Amino acid sequence: MDQALLDMFDQARKMVADADRRIAEEEERRRDHERERLLLELSARIEDAFDFTSKEKLALEPRLDIQDGVGVVEFVVRGLRSIFVLSPAEGNMWMLQVIEEGHPPQMLSKFQGGTKGEHAFRRLAAARIVTAVGNWVQNAKGPRHAPAAKPSLRRPDDDESKPEVRFGTMGKFLGTNV
Repeated sequence: MDQALLDMFDQARKMVADADRRIAEEEERRRDHERERLLLELSARIEDAFDFTSKEKLALEPRLDIQDGVGVVEFVVRGLRSIFVLSPAEGNMWMLQVIEEGHPPQMLSKFQGGTKGEHAFRRLAAARIVTAVGNWVQNAKGPRHAPAAKPSLRRPDDDESKPEVRFGTMGKFLGTNV
């Protein structure tokens, strides 16, 4: 093929690749901006509707996230393979669901959040969430605990019966402890 024709094809490919890259970057910036806007909006709504104590925040580890284009708060209880998802509903209503690995989401409760100027109602709304999570966690058939550390495959009586092999720096064999 003619070199001029090959150069023209390469130039066209580069132009298309650059245009596609710019379009993808702009789309990514737009998605990031939309995500940031939704998270800020959710953060403001959460602050207006709930008043969690420091202890509750530490225990539930709240995280803001976007699911299906909607801002949600995820609560993670250590040691469980479950995530509790708080999402806004109509008006000042909120839904609390639990999502377990291998199971469909389960609705725990739907309730009204507090209002910005009324501390007692905000505190009560937060207490409702903590109560619903606590009830689910304490329910014998509800939670699926994360597996504990794997037990040692060694038998306890093996520890004294075998001498300990020792190595020094650079893997140099030093002998055994008897």
